[in-house]
Amino acid sequence: MSKIITIAREYGSGGRLIAQKVAEKLGLVYYDNQIIDLAAKELGFDIDTIRKASEERSSGFLYSMAGGSFQMPLNDQVFATQSKVIRHIANQESCIIVNGCADYILEDYDQVLKVFIHAPFDSRCKRVEEMYKEDEGDVRKKVKTMDKKRANYYNYYTTNKWGNLKNFDLTINSDFGLDETADIIVEMYNRL
Repeated sequence: MSKIITIAREYGSGGRLIAQKVAEKLGLVYYDNQIIDLAAKELGFDIDTIRKASEERSSGFLYSMAGGSFQMPLNDQVFATQSKVIRHIANQESCIIVNGCADYILEDYDQVLKVFIHAPFDSRCKRVEEMYKEDEGDVRKKVKTMDKKRANYYNYYTTNKWGNLKNFDLTINSDFGLDETADIIVEMYNRL
């Protein structure tokens, strides 16, 4: 049976880098944007359109009429397709999935370690500033905006609340160090 790690994270916490380190240490396949790419392929849309839709919750309009039939908004189609892709991957192989809603999508799976990575706001801003070479004022705004987008998306598509500790098996402050955080996740995974 597959053993899965899902990683949700605050923007700038280093969650993606930590996930890559964990994948390398455990020899697991790492999925992040590949899930969006697979959803785009299945829906028949270009990747940029699907990536944008995958970051935003649906508009207030539930369904639209297209060609005489009801059609879900693109954002909802993307979420449904990503959910299908994530479940398919989880049934096929042990892996790491970096996706804000993967913990919810796989909540009925037994062998899943659900991780939430966070860090103090100033640490996250510093990491984003160093990685993307942006102005400090812009960075602070971007970190707040991205966290808000992630929370809105998660809260809209799940019955859980984004960042709630009870949704996860492990929540960890990445200020302990990226390698150290990865080591803790590896140890927890080995106990599944």
